[in-house]
Amino acid sequence: MTLIRNMKTDENGWFTTGVFDSKSFLPGETAIMIFTDEGASVEDAEKCIANYNRLADHPETIAAIEKGLEQFFLYMYDEWDAMGIFDHIVESLKPVMEEYHKGTRLSTFLSRPTLIVYPQQNGETGYGIECDCPWEPEHQCLILIRNDTCVYVASSEMLDPWSDEDELRCIWND
Repeated sequence: MTLIRNMKTDENGWFTTGVFDSKSFLPGETAIMIFTDEGASVEDAEKCIANYNRLADHPETIAAIEKGLEQFFLYMYDEWDAMGIFDHIVESLKPVMEEYHKGTRLSTFLSRPTLIVYPQQNGETGYGIECDCPWEPEHQCLILIRNDTCVYVASSEMLDPWSDEDELRCIWND
C-alpha cells in the first residue's frame, strides 16, 4: 500500500500528484508532485517520503535548511527594500523580521509545501520541497535535499538535487 493518497496523473502523463502525511519537517498533509515524464516513479516517491519523514532525525540537515532560509530571507528583505518600489512587500515582512530577531525559526513562515520527486540517480535519494514564503511571493522557496544533505535553499528556479554546484550556488554566497 502506498503512502500517497489521491494520486492523479495529468492528461499528458508529465506528472503525478497526490498527498501524504508528513511526520517530520513541516508536519501535516503535504502535496507531492512526481515528474513521471522525466522517469520518476511512485517507488522513487516512496523513498523520498521516507527520507523526508526522517529529516527531524538529522539535526544538521534541519540546521542547514534553517541557515539557508535565514540567508534567503535576509537577502530578499534587503533587495525588496533597496528596489524602493515594493514597499508593500517590505511592510508585510516586518512582522517576519521581528519574529526572526526573537529567534523564531523561519521555516514556521513556510506554507503549502509540495514534495517534488525527480528521477533518482546513482542510488541516491533526492527531492525538492517547494513552499510559499512571504519573502519570495512570486517564485516561492525551493529546498533541495540529496540523501540527508541540504544542497539548496532559495527561489524555485527549475533546479533539481543533481544540478551542478554552480547552478546550486546562491548569490548571497558570493
